[in-house]
Amino acid sequence: MVTTPHDATKAYRKELLKNQIWQVLNFVSKAGFLILLTPLMISKWGAEGYGLFALASSLLVSMAILDGGVRALTRIQMAEAWKKGEEERARRVYREGLLTFVSICLLAIALSGLLAATGHLTSFLHLPEGGAAVLVMTVACTALLMITLLLLEPLAARGNLSAMKAANTWGAVVAIPLCGALVFYGAHVGIVVFSYAASLTIPNLVMAWKTGLFELAPWRGVSQFTPRVFWNTLRSGLWYYLTTLSLIGKTHALTFLVSAMAGPAEAGVFYVLLRLSEIVGNVGATASETSLAALASAPGSEERRENFQQSWLHVALFCTQGALVFIFLIHHLLSLWLQHEESIPHHIGFSLAAFGLAGAFSRVVVNASMGLSLVRPAAIAGLWEAGGSIGGAALGFHFWGLPGLFLGGSLGIFALLPVSNRISELCGWTSSLRWFLSLQPLLPGFAASAVILYAASWSHSAVIWLLSLIPCGVIALLQLKLLHTPAPHKN
Repeated sequence: MVTTPHDATKAYRKELLKNQIWQVLNFVSKAGFLILLTPLMISKWGAEGYGLFALASSLLVSMAILDGGVRALTRIQMAEAWKKGEEERARRVYREGLLTFVSICLLAIALSGLLAATGHLTSFLHLPEGGAAVLVMTVACTALLMITLLLLEPLAARGNLSAMKAANTWGAVVAIPLCGALVFYGAHVGIVVFSYAASLTIPNLVMAWKTGLFELAPWRGVSQFTPRVFWNTLRSGLWYYLTTLSLIGKTHALTFLVSAMAGPAEAGVFYVLLRLSEIVGNVGATASETSLAALASAPGSEERRENFQQSWLHVALFCTQGALVFIFLIHHLLSLWLQHEESIPHHIGFSLAAFGLAGAFSRVVVNASMGLSLVRPAAIAGLWEAGGSIGGAALGFHFWGLPGLFLGGSLGIFALLPVSNRISELCGWTSSLRWFLSLQPLLPGFAASAVILYAASWSHSAVIWLLSLIPCGVIALLQLKLLHTPAPHKN
């Protein structure tokens, strides 16, 4: 059966929608963890104990710097191999990627143990007693989690990224009652972190078994895996790795910067706000992840433009709606949740929105660059972006606290503009200005949501704040329906 460009576009839009739904559900489950368990953790462990949990959780995310670019490299090369019908090459890429990453993880665990044994972790991060052991355990658990994520990469390479998101979502759902019960009955931070990591890891193994990925049997080629193969894989993934390094450096690594500058308690406050910013910078931008395989397998510029524009519009829709909530209502909503809301700066909304939108734009540029073989210029630009963001965050925190940190951490985004223009050219556009011109159909909805949220922000009633989210959600659904309405077919 021959697949037409129209069928391919329809299938891509369907995957975009499925991926977005699972990402939203994933966010809801993780937000439920944050909302339900944060007050309980603070009351049981105190500010310093929760700060240690925040550091461990950020380490769980920051460990992405270990992948050496192997995950993205594996996805892109498998998609390209299957596009050409090269099944054996796809298997080889998969095997070498997995074995290379396992080797990196073993080295990282050994290094973290050495830093803990020498006392460097405790002194640099001002950790409480036993804190270093918790972080070393987190490194080991996260390494295993990331290996299982790489195990699922063939699904993403086949254009089925939503299946990976589904597995992660079920794990996050299970983690809420499990970790909640452990905290309630007085479990130590380390036990809770271990249980959380296990909840995310086990569903990945189940998904790999159900989809037959174990049949690819990468361990059968262990005898062919040599130091030369290890080095060549890392060298091939270097530029992919640098994009990951930049992403982590300007987000979760800032938790350690705050801890070093102000201690774990302040790092805990920052961690809460950082996770909230991910509503825009991560959840809203999830559609950009589908562009890696879609752009790599697109046969021409017209198909590339169609795929990119569709994912970009999804990103813009969800990110902008989330940013508007941050600007107008975030402090009001936080006051309903945290008992000590006075620790949350009053002017944090705009800074969080800027930080989230900058992160979303960065993800769009980097993911599209990988699919269009622009990873080297994107990686170089990303390093400049990360350097500017980290420097801006440090200066902003010094002069204006957390609002300054988030606002300063957004400034590096301008370094990505040359790469965004190159992406536009490969998609048949003259410049990245066309990205924003394509948002015109969504502008009335954004304006209506802004008016509703602005009006609600003047009320002192929590009911009004919460009710204002309903019409904004309806507007977002109508906008989503607009994006999935097929354009008139041209003969």
